[in-house]
Amino acid sequence: MPEAAGGSLDGRLKYVAFAGLGLSMLLGAVDQTIVATALPSIATDLGSLDQVFWVVTAYLITSTAVTPLYGKISDVYGRRRLTQIAIVVFLVGSVLSGVSGSMLQLAVFRGLQGVGAGGLMAMAMAGIGDIFTARERGKYMSYLQLVNGTAIMAGPLFGGFLTDHFTWRWIFYVNLPLSLLALALVQVALDVPVPSENHRIDYEGAGLLVVAVSALVAVASWGGSRYAWTSLPTLGLAAVTVLSTVLFLVQERRTEEPMVSLGLFRNRSVLLITVLSVLLGGVMLGVINYVPVFMKTVLEESGVNTGALLIPFTLGSIGSAVLAGQLMSRLGRYKTLTVAGLLTTMVGCYLLSTMGADVSLLQTAVYMFITGTIGMTGPTLATAIQNAVSGNDIGEVSSLYSFARNLGEALGVSAFGIVFNRHLTAELSDVLPTGVDPSTVSESPQVIQQLSPQLQQQVISALVNAFHDVFLFGVALLGVALVASLALPNLDLKEESGAEQRAAVHDTPVESED
Repeated sequence: MPEAAGGSLDGRLKYVAFAGLGLSMLLGAVDQTIVATALPSIATDLGSLDQVFWVVTAYLITSTAVTPLYGKISDVYGRRRLTQIAIVVFLVGSVLSGVSGSMLQLAVFRGLQGVGAGGLMAMAMAGIGDIFTARERGKYMSYLQLVNGTAIMAGPLFGGFLTDHFTWRWIFYVNLPLSLLALALVQVALDVPVPSENHRIDYEGAGLLVVAVSALVAVASWGGSRYAWTSLPTLGLAAVTVLSTVLFLVQERRTEEPMVSLGLFRNRSVLLITVLSVLLGGVMLGVINYVPVFMKTVLEESGVNTGALLIPFTLGSIGSAVLAGQLMSRLGRYKTLTVAGLLTTMVGCYLLSTMGADVSLLQTAVYMFITGTIGMTGPTLATAIQNAVSGNDIGEVSSLYSFARNLGEALGVSAFGIVFNRHLTAELSDVLPTGVDPSTVSESPQVIQQLSPQLQQQVISALVNAFHDVFLFGVALLGVALVASLALPNLDLKEESGAEQRAAVHDTPVESED
């Protein structure tokens, strides 16, 4: 039975609820990266090195595909219920992943884990929209980004520690106590009911959306790397993406209660912030992926130094997010902060494009810190998209925002890869010895070291030029994002929480899930 309309939480319950939401989001964020350092051990133990990529891909596909579903369903059946479902699914997927006896089982259970994880970020954002006013949200959205950034950075280190001192299975078992604690906090505090009118879930639209997004993410993940862009698997997945997207749009237009309300895109803020989220997600992951490759191939730095250079990026992201959140809560404005964050990120990305073989680690760290100020846009845009709609739509736009960011990350890595490989191939195809693929020089520094000194210089020069193009591509995407941000309406932040907004427009009785 759907929950009934009600007001916002009082006193300490707000902060207990926020702790539960933050902890649940921490679980999903850590599991994005915690498996990275455990993959060799997993492949050795389960005996399937060529299939180990599924451990990452299955989680990415399912977590991205289901994210839009959580918001709409939680607007009908309640935030607490959907948050708890997401935590339980994530928990079950974690335990089953830990006991997996084959790579196939692990891939399936990681996919199940991703189904839960897809709801954790969206429900955390939507929950904040319910319990805090728009003016307060910026501060708490920035705290979520602090949790998210720290979790992603610490994930590989924590995963490596558990794998070295226990077994890789503990990277999944460790989720059990944390998930139970998150469940308890959400149960105790997140009692924010929603309107009790009867609604119908658009299951047909949901199914088509999951198929379309899954196929699109698979194309972005595998195209040009695991499979050629013109290969049958890539073209087949692209065809599935197009067909299911068309069918989804037809379904959403004809149903009375669509899974994704296309009318929301007539709201200029929602449309522009969705575009911004895709662009910024792409730039962020593009930088995170290609700076380490530059460090390994051009500067021949160790894995420790390469990984350490992501720390200033994370610190820049976290610091700028917290600063933006605090300023937004005090000033009541988000547009100026968004534009400022984009400008500093453009400067950082341009500086990355100037790096050559003589760049120092200190310079690179400074450039990464400046580029990390992209984090300033996180709390501002998340707050802005919720502020632009009524309380009844907060769950849906929160999921849309998370989905757009995740989709941008998947598409961004693919787009940056196309730019990089095209330049590298153009410069090296006629230079390298027969049988040496230009793309392999960016994957293994050992390939470069086996070449003659003259060829090594040519390869390094080509790599520097390719990275130059990659980061300038990031600057171009940020330029488009800057134009979009300047077109954002600068709306006043609402003084009511999402729950209070819903209660104000509904005359239905107030009842609790309890």
